[in-house]
Amino acid sequence: MAQIGKQGFARAGLLALAFATTAPAIAADQAPPDPAAQRSLADQARQAAWDGRIGRGIALMDRHLAEHPDDRAARLDRARFLAWRGDHAGALATLDAMGPAATGDAEVQSLRARIHAWAGRRDAALALNTPLYRDNPDSPDTAWTQALAARLGEWPHEGLSPLSKVIAARPDEPDTRTLAQAVRLPMFSWVGAPFGHYEDDDDIQVDTFGLDASLRVSPTWRLNAQAQRREYRAPAPGPFAPVTGGDSADDRRLGLGARASLSPDTAVSLMLTQSRLDTQDNRGQDSELLGRAELNHRASDAFKYSLRLERERVAASPRSLTLGVLRDTVAADVLWTPNLRDRISGHAAFDDHNDDNTRHWLLVDWRHAVMRADRATLDLGLQGEWMGYANDPGNGYYSPSRYARIAPVAASYIYLGQNAGLNLQAAIGVQRDASFDGWKRATDLSAELTVGIYSRWQMVARAAYSERLNEFGQYEGSSIGLELRYRFCDHRADECPATAE
Repeated sequence: MAQIGKQGFARAGLLALAFATTAPAIAADQAPPDPAAQRSLADQARQAAWDGRIGRGIALMDRHLAEHPDDRAARLDRARFLAWRGDHAGALATLDAMGPAATGDAEVQSLRARIHAWAGRRDAALALNTPLYRDNPDSPDTAWTQALAARLGEWPHEGLSPLSKVIAARPDEPDTRTLAQAVRLPMFSWVGAPFGHYEDDDDIQVDTFGLDASLRVSPTWRLNAQAQRREYRAPAPGPFAPVTGGDSADDRRLGLGARASLSPDTAVSLMLTQSRLDTQDNRGQDSELLGRAELNHRASDAFKYSLRLERERVAASPRSLTLGVLRDTVAADVLWTPNLRDRISGHAAFDDHNDDNTRHWLLVDWRHAVMRADRATLDLGLQGEWMGYANDPGNGYYSPSRYARIAPVAASYIYLGQNAGLNLQAAIGVQRDASFDGWKRATDLSAELTVGIYSRWQMVARAAYSERLNEFGQYEGSSIGLELRYRFCDHRADECPATAE
């Protein structure tokens, strides 16, 4: 089934935050230069960056530094410019190149802290900035960085206190509003209406409609709910048709759950779902209680993981659905970012099916940041996937004894404004299972458009396409999705700064 990569779009969300919280933040670092003054290359560079032409600003600043290598202020500004366009590794390298003379420099330390905060590295940012914030409690600059860093993780409310100091000192500045939006974002509650459609060359179609909601009831607790209808169709007679007759089956679901944030680094969640099947010969009599329990832990800035237990239907087709095939899953996800240019993620799972089948699955994904421009990023990397089933029961789902795939991958985030962004991803490689006489082409393409990154109303549109070549020719699958959300925080006024509106 064609699907959107969750890791890819989680990363896109971080990039959207980086773009939206960096460019406006120039006002927190410096005032725009006086256009009436006779400007040096350095001043021209600052003006270009201020106008949003950050690449031009960096080029001009590099020319200036070639003539004036000891210009400390220019080097700091160059680091800022790189950070504004998401090149956090390059920004820190610029500061490192200043050498021992910059050690202990409060301004350098403050900028370094802010770069780590923009990069999502909470521990490093707070370790550098908290002493400055403690020693300069009335400084809006150190409070700005403290709020941006403290909002990261499971306790975003820790960013509210320093945010209030920024608002008091700079109530009307654009960067204050941007910061307030960034701090508010993870504390939103929401109601949403998702829709999805999937179809493939086996003539399987799945339509999903529903409502979901998440209510933040305290700084550490959320309540979640979901109502959903999934309509599965396949031609009858046929290998994927419902065993209960007809050509369709509906899965109607109601789910309730909760998430508890135990610390800034750790959260646990539980979701219980009542699933009821409606088919031609069976109206709501097949009911199952499904569930998912998960632990999420951020061990450090560089390493985080999650562990999951899950009971779910194997809903690859109307046949597997109406046969009542269930899986019990134990899964682990890890994310390692050894530096600010590389990300390595992994997913491992073991499924125990109630039709006497089992599955092992491993997926590893590496991304390297190769380009950070004013309005786009590009990451290149490699994916590897392996899975295997104990047997092939013929119950309406793909169950090879051995399957492997390897593919170069490219991912890009396109900045469409402070409140919108487009994520694109392509993985084009080869695959093989035990029935193949050699490696065959495998292609996965996906896109996600988000409008309303910070606003109360948000729309997310998704599309994905998969192509697989096998012994019998070409197999294709595609999916589209659309979700409209309304987000709110008014029931918790202390977490809903008016400055963010």
